[in-house]
Amino acid sequence: MKSMLSASVLNKGSARHRGQNAGMEFGSEVFVLPLCIVWCFLVGSVCAASSQNATNASKSSATSATETAPWSRIVMIGASASAGFFESEPFGGPTTSKLRLNRYLDAALQTSHEPVRNFSSAMFFTQPEGQGQSQSERALQAKPSMLIALDYLFWFCYGDGPSDRERLQRFEQGLKLLEPFRCPLVVGDLPDASAAVERMLTPDEIPSPAALSAANRRLKEWASARKQTVVVPLSAFMRNAMANKPLTVHGHTLPEGKTRVLLQEDKLHPSAAGCAVLALAIFDSFLSSQPALSTNDFRWDAKEVYRLALGESRASSSAKSAEAKIPAANK
Repeated sequence: MKSMLSASVLNKGSARHRGQNAGMEFGSEVFVLPLCIVWCFLVGSVCAASSQNATNASKSSATSATETAPWSRIVMIGASASAGFFESEPFGGPTTSKLRLNRYLDAALQTSHEPVRNFSSAMFFTQPEGQGQSQSERALQAKPSMLIALDYLFWFCYGDGPSDRERLQRFEQGLKLLEPFRCPLVVGDLPDASAAVERMLTPDEIPSPAALSAANRRLKEWASARKQTVVVPLSAFMRNAMANKPLTVHGHTLPEGKTRVLLQEDKLHPSAAGCAVLALAIFDSFLSSQPALSTNDFRWDAKEVYRLALGESRASSSAKSAEAKIPAANK
């Protein structure tokens, strides 16, 4: 601005000098109009720039708020319940892909977010330590805003283990692999999966009740020291579904006699209906520890989550059939 004004003054002086030399007289009004035009142009430019900066700052703030929300970049790690598993498709297939839990988490979220990334594997049981470390490293590289590890710890207690002590030592390794994460962490506790013996599990893969109880106590203790860690009661979900008992999620209760459909016939893995309910249970558990966050970012209707996760239109016959499998909830 200083250089422009100086140039105007210099030009004004030069013109006056040239006019005087030519024997002509110039009034001061000759120079007032150009200066006013220059001044208005400068003021307009400054105001426009300020307005644009304010707009950009507002957009940047809104984008930043979206990007820093806990569910803006969710990453999942875990075993077959998260990866999706169907007994007649042990190596994957069309039904298996519909049971991937990330589909239901995406469907439950009705706010802006990146698609949920799922690093879980149905082969986790073959090498828990190696799979656990690999998944943990991949998740850290993804820089998650939230980590969901619903069944990540399952095979750190289940599986091979000649003694309870060795199982609990392996369980500690699983917890240690979760320690580097500083983002919100949602982890499932260990369910009693003994009903799946001789079908999905062998007797020697099942920990004793004492080991199972000790592992869950340790998880509770470990989580209590980490303010952003929430434990989802996966054990209660499994227990109630197996016994066809009532199940409550976000104030909605699925009635007695209607919850067995949430588990597959193998008595271990969630059905598609179960995946929809589990997705809501995950978010409900997290929100219960974060009262400042809004519940309006989620769809709390399990039937709607089910339909969206499977890409069904509301009017289709398959969608109606699917919804019929999910029991109506009582508030």
